[in-house]
Amino acid sequence: MDETYDGDEETWEEDSERYRQDLEHDFKCRFSEANIGPGADIPAFLTVIATTTVPLWTVLLSAFFLGKPINDNLSAWAEISRKVRSFFGKPVVLARNGAAAIAVEAVCDEMGGLPRTVRLLSYRSGHIGDNESIGEIPRSDEILENVPTLNLGYVRHIFEIEADGVQHRVIVDGKKAELIKLQS
Repeated sequence: MDETYDGDEETWEEDSERYRQDLEHDFKCRFSEANIGPGADIPAFLTVIATTTVPLWTVLLSAFFLGKPINDNLSAWAEISRKVRSFFGKPVVLARNGAAAIAVEAVCDEMGGLPRTVRLLSYRSGHIGDNESIGEIPRSDEILENVPTLNLGYVRHIFEIEADGVQHRVIVDGKKAELIKLQS
């Protein structure tokens, strides 16, 4: 998000551009302007996380969101989650791919290391104002598309992931991940 928003109205555009340039310098990647708040402006800067250290990232994500079991390159998820976490010193809102890296990391942490296989059972988004707890959310077998950028300011990502036969539900809300094991 643009930390300069709600600052001095007369210098905001200039301050915002300087902030974007600082982000690009600090993180060594390009950022573009976006609005992540439907109905109420939430100016933000977006970047695409792509690493040369994990060239198969796009392939891994595609297989994951198709619900296919992932047996190879599971260590790559740790590299991607580290990359995503490198942004956590700033206000962060994640799209589906970044949230997936954090969700898989949470499952690996819960299991005490890398599982032999990981499979996405369900992905959907919820509203950050939803009152239901992680355990009250009904199960799903749908894997929905990414939320439009305009709505990202109000989204929590809900994943159901099976790892080594154990089912987990993970909610990723900004920098936080909450996890429970599901009963089979």
